[in-house]
Amino acid sequence: MFGLFKKTSWRIDNEVKQFFRTLFSELPSEFQFLQEHLEKGVYRRYSINKNNNYYISFDPDQSDKSMVKCKNFQIENIQVISEGQQWQLDLTIYQGLLVGFDTSKNIKELRKYEFDTSGAMKTRSKFAAEDKIERLVKGLDADKLDLQDLSEIELEGKSYYQIKDLDDGNYIAIDGKGQVFALIHDPFEIRLLNKSVKDFVAAVNSGTFRFEEIFQH
Repeated sequence: MFGLFKKTSWRIDNEVKQFFRTLFSELPSEFQFLQEHLEKGVYRRYSINKNNNYYISFDPDQSDKSMVKCKNFQIENIQVISEGQQWQLDLTIYQGLLVGFDTSKNIKELRKYEFDTSGAMKTRSKFAAEDKIERLVKGLDADKLDLQDLSEIELEGKSYYQIKDLDDGNYIAIDGKGQVFALIHDPFEIRLLNKSVKDFVAAVNSGTFRFEEIFQH
């Protein structure tokens, strides 16, 4: 009966930790922070997601302190060579942390291996959309808005990013252009409040925009 359940998560210790230790030591010095995180125990486990994608779990006491905002990119085209076979390994860095990797072979299964990092390259982040949204609100500050979380909400095939929870399923959010919308639950409505998030934040801060006005239409 135990064979019915396939393991999908593994600790980053022993041979797995040695795999990453060897890999990180062969990457350019720009990525030395990965080795430092590994040795401090920031990275706890890795788990399979789908389509040869694995994600990393962290030590909660260390991950927040190790994050670097907007340090988001991929390290692609690392070659893993083992027993005459070769396959690609790509790393995903988000907020300065290794959050996942893509490879067609579970590294837990490897015994002897070596790396070819000569063709490794730093490429655009998988989280490019989030990066763009963060840039739209960079430098803005408002006590009555949440400009840090930016949780994504998808409505009618379009993505919006929450900057204020109005409760009862109602939100204020921005789109990819920095326009501000009221997302009303009942009756359903997507209403443009301002074409500029910068101007909207200024209006909130000055008191010329009042949240209760949203429900007076």
